Order: sequence, then structure tokens, then C-alpha cells
Amino acid sequence: MIGERIGDRYVVLDSIGGGGMANVYLALDVILDRHVAVKVLQPQFSKDEQFIKRFRREAQAATSLNNPHIVNIFDVGEEEDLYYIVMEYVKGRTLKEVIQEDGPLDIATALDYFKQILHGVGHAHAMQIVHRDMKPQNILISEDGEAKVTDFGIARAMTSTTITHTNSVMGSVHYLSPEQARGGHVTYRSDLYSLGIVLFEMVTGRIPFSGDTAVSIAIKHLQNDIPSAKELVSSIPQSVEDIIKKATMKDPSQRFNSAEDVIWACDMALDPNQSLQLHTQSEEADEEKTKELPIVAGFSNNEDQDKTIEIPVQKQESVPIEAVNQEGPKKEAEQTKKPAKKKWLWISIIGIGVLIGAFILALTLWSEVFFVEETTIPDVEGMEENEAIDEIENQRLIANVEPISTDEYEPGQVANQSPRAGRTVKEGSEVTLYVVASREEVTLDDYSGYTFTQAERLLEQLGFEVEEQSREDNSAQEGTVISQSPSNGSSVVPADTTVVLTVAVPETIQLDDLVNQTEEDVRAYFNAEGLRGTFEREHDEDIPAGRVIRQSPEPLTTMEQGDRVEIVLSRGPEPNQPDETPEVPQQPEGEVEDPVAADPVEDPTEEEEPSSVYRVTQTVVVSEEHQSEERSFAVRIVATDANSQGDERVVIEETITTTTDFTIDLRVSPSYPGSYEVFIDDEFNRESDVYEYEE
Repeated sequence: MIGERIGDRYVVLDSIGGGGMANVYLALDVILDRHVAVKVLQPQFSKDEQFIKRFRREAQAATSLNNPHIVNIFDVGEEEDLYYIVMEYVKGRTLKEVIQEDGPLDIATALDYFKQILHGVGHAHAMQIVHRDMKPQNILISEDGEAKVTDFGIARAMTSTTITHTNSVMGSVHYLSPEQARGGHVTYRSDLYSLGIVLFEMVTGRIPFSGDTAVSIAIKHLQNDIPSAKELVSSIPQSVEDIIKKATMKDPSQRFNSAEDVIWACDMALDPNQSLQLHTQSEEADEEKTKELPIVAGFSNNEDQDKTIEIPVQKQESVPIEAVNQEGPKKEAEQTKKPAKKKWLWISIIGIGVLIGAFILALTLWSEVFFVEETTIPDVEGMEENEAIDEIENQRLIANVEPISTDEYEPGQVANQSPRAGRTVKEGSEVTLYVVASREEVTLDDYSGYTFTQAERLLEQLGFEVEEQSREDNSAQEGTVISQSPSNGSSVVPADTTVVLTVAVPETIQLDDLVNQTEEDVRAYFNAEGLRGTFEREHDEDIPAGRVIRQSPEPLTTMEQGDRVEIVLSRGPEPNQPDETPEVPQQPEGEVEDPVAADPVEDPTEEEEPSSVYRVTQTVVVSEEHQSEERSFAVRIVATDANSQGDERVVIEETITTTTDFTIDLRVSPSYPGSYEVFIDDEFNRESDVYEYEE
């Protein structure tokens, strides 16, 4: 599909991934001039209604989500048998690649990623959507360090609490919750289990369960406790170990209640002044209880364990109970007939009584079960932060704390609250407490070289307000901080200070009018601006030889460093004999040593004007490291001299693996000096000196 246009708008540039259902391509949105990711349903499924419905469901589910930690869906479409979804393109790596390439992540980084993921998943849960396939392969880490959840291809809108009416349960076996493995009900707590496995892998660098087949791994999720992360990596805090254990409890009811609860636990785990206490012990199983055997028949022994796999929900069939003593005497049956009638009469009476009692109890407890109690917001202004939070929570309300700067109260005291005290609200409502920020000064670090997102996150953790401004600068990487105000080393109060970060953006270039300028001046201009040029020559009656006839793009065109400009130089008036214009090669890059040139040798064969030949030795160096790696380099040398009447010609084109000397003969005359350019692996490397004709 590379090069094709989808929906008359998206030009496919490259393949960037794929899964069991679809392939993902990098594409250019030609209308908005931005890169996007296009997910295209694989051709073998385009005739399968079940897969098409699942594919459409992904789009419908994901388009309702709007969160910075969820990959945005821009467009959905189909043309003929091609079904596609256009998504935000995130430049970076999957979390799986980060773990594989960087090894176990440090605790701060792991929890930072983990909380971002939880914010995205929590938003989906609030929209009644369960992902059901949480794994590192479905989490993207951008170059700015932002985590984004993708691939809601198997998510479904929940009913009030669970997903019940479904023909299959999806999941990747290494991250599969026990209820998914047995084909049971799937809720948001299934996502939390899978995320617990993801956190385990982030801090240990490995998955908790492995096996030869998908079946054996699924059984371990059903029967075995998650291994201790702390025993594998001793530096892992006990609080992080407890978060993993709590998230991966076999019984869903014993896991965290929500993604927000897990975020709270992560914040507590990093706070040295707080003690995180989580219940991580499974309740004792009733030994007399009938035990349900794990259902793992949906797994195939040769299943790819990293792919999303489908597990059919198992249906329970009723088993008839055979009658006993069917051949007993008829008299015995008659004797038991009357007692049986009396027994059923009593059962009916008791049943009616139970129903009446349940109805009365339901009427009595209706308000307690189905209506939320109300409470009065207490007055906490002037209290210390912790005291105020306790007071709010004692009224079964939720306290949110925001810093504020004021001289009316001491640091750490509540200066204001919203809603105001005395209002009657439902239990579980939020109350915002505006707490006076600390007046202690802190010393600003140097954030130069950080991405804006990284610097903003660090500064906000210290209590600073952060603003962004842009400045054109090609000396720094795009999106990185190049200056800050106040400057690093300044002692400031966070509550009173807004830090302004200046971020580098590419510098634009207004292309000059180069017509009638000399080749030397044009090359100097290109070098100064970071532009690249392609030079061609043709005869012109009006423009002197060696000067520019025309250029492309036109003058005043906005360009960026590295862009190419096509230049046509004049050869002067056309002579009587026609010239041949050789092919102009393209330009590349590499590493060479300075050339060695011999003295010019007069060439008496030239009839029209005298000429001489310079024999230049150009060395291309291949380092010992590259030689040991047996790495090869394509070398191309393009010369301009009297032989080509100022046009470019390829004089060397070879592939080398060791340091090599190349000999180049340049014929020069009064009208045509000689020079050459060296390209390595199709990248421009260097330009030689200009060799002039000497009498």
C-alpha cells in the first residue's frame, strides 16, 4: 500500500506495525499537512462480518474518548473492501520496546508512566468502556515521555457494572486476568489486573509467568500467585510490591476499586512521609465449597503468546438427575404420595412468607440502597491542610487540594473552600480546598535541553506555574528548552513565580533571489543558510557564463534547513558545435581524509584552448570499529572540469569495507576550473578545493 492514497486524502508513506486484525501505516494527511497513523483491516477479514463489526466497534468506542493519554481517533472510513481508522501518530516507542531496550525502569520513571496510563484507562472506565487487552505493546511512549494507550479494538461499552452478553473474551495470555482466562464476566478490574502485570514487567524487566504453551500460562494466572517483584529486584520499595499484589489479586473484588485508587497508591508510594498500607492477602477459600475447574480450552498449544487471542466463553449445561428406585413396589410409592403433598404445601407457604418479607424489607431499605445520603459541608477555613482533609472525609466527601498564594493565612492553612461551608450536597461530592503554598524559596535547576513536557512536569511538582513561548533556533533540537526565566540558580518562591520556558522551533528561511549571481556566491549562501543545491548548466544568450539563469523554488519561498534548491547556471552563448549535457547525479554524506593533488600536467591534445590535468588522491577512511563490524560504504565522487565543460560527471562509484585511496584526474582550462564532491551512502560528505588553470 506504500504510495497509495486512501479516502482521497491520506497518502501512505510507510508500514509501522500490525496486529491480528489490522495493519498500521504512517500516512500524510494532505489536507491538514500532518502525519497520521492509519489502521487498515487486513484483506482476509474484509468479507468477514464478525471482524468488520469488531473493527467498527473499535472506532465507535474510541471516538468517544478524549484524554491526553489515549491515542486520538481523527477519522473512520471505508472504500470498496478497505476499512480504515485514522489515528494520531505518536512518534516514539511502545512500552514493550522501552522495557526490552532499557531494561528494568527506575521506580520514579515506571510510576510516572504507570500513572499516565491509569489516567487514560480511568477516563475510558468513566465512559463505561473496558479495554480488555492491556499490555505494553498497546502503550506508546512518545519522545517527550508521554504515555498513550492505543488499540481499543476489543473494548466494549459496559452495562451498568459488567460485560455479560458476549460470545468471546479477548486478551493476551501473558497479561490475561483470571476471569478472562475462565471465560467469566469482565469488568474494569480486569484492566487493573493486566496493568498490575505491566507494572511488574516495568520494574523487573520480565513477565511474571512463562510457559511452553498459552494453556500453561493461562493456568498459572488462574492458580499461581504473582511472583514477588522485590525478590527479583531488591531495590523495589515494599509499597510498589504491595501495589502489584493488590492489583493482581485473583478475586476481582479484592483488587483496587478504580484507576483513581491506584493513582493515589502510586502517589503515596513515592511520598517518604506517608505509609502505604494495602490489604494484599487473599481470603481463605471455603474448603467445603464446590470448586470450579479452570476453563482454558480456548487456547491452542501453538498459539503466539504475544498476540491477542480469543477465548470462547464456556456454556454450562444442566445435568439431569436420574430417578432412584424406579423399580420399587407400587405400594411403597402410594405410601409416600401423601407425605410428599404435605411437604410441597409447607414449602409453598414458607415461600410466600419469604416473598412478603422481602417485599416489606425492600420498601424499608429502598432509600438506603438506591438513594445517596446528603451531608453538610463543614467549615475548614483556617485549618491546617491535614486537619481540613480529615474533617471533609469524615463527612464522606472528597477533598481536592489546590495551592494558593495569600498573606491572610500561614503556609499550610486552608484559605478558601469551594463549595462554601454549610451547603448540603450528596455524599461523595468533591470539595476543593485552597491551601496557602509554602513561602520557602527553592533554587531553580537548569532545564535547558529538556523537552517542554518533561520540564513542565518537574516544575509543576515543585508548585510552579509554567508558561511556554517559542523561538526560532536551528542550533537546538525542536521542542527542547533553550532558555528559562527566571534563570537557573535563582532563588524563588514557587507560589509567587511563573516560570517561562522558551522552546526551540525550526527556523524558517526566506529564499533569496539568486538569478544572475555567481556559482561561488550561491554556494556560499547555501552553506550559510543550511540549504542544499542541485546545479545544472545550459547555454544562454543574455546571462554570462557561470551565473544563475533561474532557480526553483521561486524567491521568497519559505524553506527549512536541509531543503534542496535547483539552480540552472549559464554556459554563455551557444557555440557552433552542439554540447552534450550529461546526467546530473544526486547528493549524499560520509567521512574522508583531505586529498593530495599532484602538480598540473599540460595537455597538448586540446585544440580550442590550452588545458592541464591535476591528479588528486582522495582517501576515504573506514574506522577499525566499522571494519570489525564488516560494515560497507557506498562511495560516489562527482567531478566538474573541462572534460564535462563545467557539468557534473561521476568519476568514482564503488563500495568499500576498508580505508581506500581514490585517484581523480581533473582537466582544467582557462574557462573551466576543476573540483569534485564526495558522497558516502548517498549523503553529501565534502567538497574539494577548486583547481585553476595555471599558465
